[in-house]
Amino acid sequence: MSNTYNADLLVDTISERSQTILGSALAPLAAFSTNFSDEVKRPKDTIQVPLVTATAAVQTNPTAFNGIGGTTVGAAEISLSHKYLPFGLSYADLQNGRRLEQLIDIQLKAFADDLWSVATAPITTANYGAAVVEKDSVDIKPTSGDLPKLWAAIHKARRKALIVDPTIYSNLIPTTQESLPLSAGAYGFDAGVFYATSFPSEAGLEGFAICPEAVAVASAAPALDGFREGMIVSQVVNIEGINLPVYWNVWADKTTRSIVASVEVMFGSGKGITSGTAALIMPAA
Repeated sequence: MSNTYNADLLVDTISERSQTILGSALAPLAAFSTNFSDEVKRPKDTIQVPLVTATAAVQTNPTAFNGIGGTTVGAAEISLSHKYLPFGLSYADLQNGRRLEQLIDIQLKAFADDLWSVATAPITTANYGAAVVEKDSVDIKPTSGDLPKLWAAIHKARRKALIVDPTIYSNLIPTTQESLPLSAGAYGFDAGVFYATSFPSEAGLEGFAICPEAVAVASAAPALDGFREGMIVSQVVNIEGINLPVYWNVWADKTTRSIVASVEVMFGSGKGITSGTAALIMPAA
């Protein structure tokens, strides 16, 4: 059965589609504190995610140069879960000319949605306080005065990002050459402006301004040693921009003559520093 597949072509397809779909859907993870490790971990194992909470003091006219300052680095301990998405083609599907490549995009979108829901699970009013902006998405625009409020709520942060739903994002998209482009620094958010299609952590949540110390996200490798022999494909794809490794396997089931594929990663998140690090957007009451 494995001879019916061009492994090199499948590797290229998996890599390309993973970069395109996961890279786009999970780009906002660049705004969080992360530790994406290649260590092998089991479910409920933990990983420490560093959180920088204070910088060293600037010295004036120093007389000695061997000090390392007083930077304070805390850590959030994140528990990992095994995120595993299998899919494939039956013998009948293969006989009808269907190809595994046709299924990859829709599976990756589901995988991205699940990882995003885990990553943003800590973002709730219980953790970060009442919404700074209470207004329906359609009414939040560059001229509405809401973006400065969000920026001001986290103004002490070393790096700020804005992550909003598609309606708000569409309102911010430049419409003329004189409009502010949505690149790093737009509206004062030096880490960038992003959109996400869902915010399942809090009912009605439309978006948030955030700094990295607010949320800690971690990943690791699932235990695959000893299982890779005989695979059509066994591949690690490192998602550019966020440096998140995801793990792909494709194999043939000789009993059913089906082709089975899976994408997986050990993944988890937790709240970091909750004071002055996130500002939520909720609909009008």
